[in-house]
Amino acid sequence: MAEPRRDVASPALAVSPAPHLRGLVSSARLSWSVACCLLPAAAWGVFLFGLPALRVLGVAAGVSLLAELLTSLAWGRITVRDGSAMVTGLLVGMLMPPGVPLYVPAAASAFGIIVVKQSFGGLGRNWMNPALGGVVFALFSWSDAMSRWLPVRGVGSAVAPLAALRDAFAGGKAGGGGLLAVLAAHGYSWSATDGRVVTWVNDHVLSLLGVSLPRGVFDLMVGTVPGGIGEISIPLLLVGAAYLIARRVIRWQVPVTYLVTFCVAAQLFGGLPMGRGWFAGGVLFQLFSGSLVLGAFFMATDPVTSPLTLRGNLILAASLGVLTFFLRYFGTLGDGVPLAILLGNAVAPLIDRFTQPRVRSAGKGVI
Repeated sequence: MAEPRRDVASPALAVSPAPHLRGLVSSARLSWSVACCLLPAAAWGVFLFGLPALRVLGVAAGVSLLAELLTSLAWGRITVRDGSAMVTGLLVGMLMPPGVPLYVPAAASAFGIIVVKQSFGGLGRNWMNPALGGVVFALFSWSDAMSRWLPVRGVGSAVAPLAALRDAFAGGKAGGGGLLAVLAAHGYSWSATDGRVVTWVNDHVLSLLGVSLPRGVFDLMVGTVPGGIGEISIPLLLVGAAYLIARRVIRWQVPVTYLVTFCVAAQLFGGLPMGRGWFAGGVLFQLFSGSLVLGAFFMATDPVTSPLTLRGNLILAASLGVLTFFLRYFGTLGDGVPLAILLGNAVAPLIDRFTQPRVRSAGKGVI
């Protein structure tokens, strides 16, 4: 047998950080695609709440871009064009109430970019979602300012439905019926358009089935209620998410698992802390309230802070559904979505440890 040649140099083994697989779509293109998909819901919030919402969104996005530019200049590489800072700023602004003082979104965006993202090495190296890191920082620092809701176009209630429901049960004024009936008994007002639409649907469609919709369903669906600037319009958020799913930017299994797990937990156990027993959680109201849809499709699917395998992502999504239920029903920091996803980001490496396939060699077992 001929001996192998020894005069041919072996190729050098290159060791570098992820990603190791490269495609035709750049991270900048993906980031700007996500930003464009968020814009319709953000624009709807500006239409409903006016200039205060526009100022909050502008400050959040502007400070995010400025913080990215200054830190990238300090490191000698310009990264502001990749779009990730714009996505962070948009998400921070969309999760803010329109009446919040402008220093709060400014501080949240700066914290998210400088502390959460850039201090760990920039895009692809942060261990938690920068936007959620900034929002939770604001929730802990200025909890009162983070609940300064505004009425839609200056008319009606100035309290978000989820916050009003908490007040109703805390004050012992819940009454009977579903959660929307509880809000009505508590004096919560819905728009005139909601009344006309719900009445027409009940009279012309649902009367044939012997069922009816309560007041408030239409307002919750389209987002004509107080709340976070960009979290209230479910249809516009779903349109943007559908585009990202169609382009395979995000996996549909993750948000669907998240939402289904939360809905099951809310329906089964949601009535217990309210003294209503089993199967009385008001799942539709909980699904359309708060930032659940925005968080499920645009933040729980963040590839940087999620597990690498589909199985790991499904485990994380189911865990997020359970965490959100407990934080929303028993916690005191808003609707529970931002903190739940941050906790999920923290355990994502542990999920990877137990779900990644192991590499095996031919003769030495598991590597």
